[in-house]
Amino acid sequence: MVRLARFSADVFVEATLALVAEGGPSAASMAAIARKVGAPTGSIYHRFESRSAILATAWLECHESFAEALTPALRAGQGLEAALSVTAWARLHRRRARFLLLNEIEALLEDPVPEPLHRRVQQQQAVLDEAFDAYLASQQTKDRTAPPEAMARAKFLIFDGPIALLRPHLLADSSPPPYLDEMITDMHRGLDGNKPDRKIERSGGRRVA
Repeated sequence: MVRLARFSADVFVEATLALVAEGGPSAASMAAIARKVGAPTGSIYHRFESRSAILATAWLECHESFAEALTPALRAGQGLEAALSVTAWARLHRRRARFLLLNEIEALLEDPVPEPLHRRVQQQQAVLDEAFDAYLASQQTKDRTAPPEAMARAKFLIFDGPIALLRPHLLADSSPPPYLDEMITDMHRGLDGNKPDRKIERSGGRRVA
């Protein structure tokens, strides 16, 4: 008779996601993961060779989902749609958003990651980097600013700004409210480097665009 494994790798990954989302990377010790699942600690090592391996696996799952949400809009040259995808993804995947967006990868993967997983992490990072590069390339004929400024603005509008708006809601473990999308849209309208030059005139001491 074939004996099926009682605890799958996915169960341990989900427990890791929950622990990091609740208490940060330090909360996800091997003993804590085992307790969360209700499994003996040794059973984790049958599936993951180290704590860094299980954390890297959890990061890969979250980042792949995040990248899948953003890359279509980035490759289509749609910066606002990509930024709005950040909040939409966080609403659908709150635990994964807390894991991925509230923790730097260096904190999550501070221990050496097994080489095969390390290569997969690099490959997964490259997916989003390449999509962002494709977005920047699509904007070159429209953006009148210098490349470093254009890149910094795009990174802020698509990633850093939306994530900063999400942060207090993720910390509170509450659903991101709809008004964040309005704020992101207003931010793009105000800071988009692709809009035509504005002529500034003075009227009664006020600047009028």
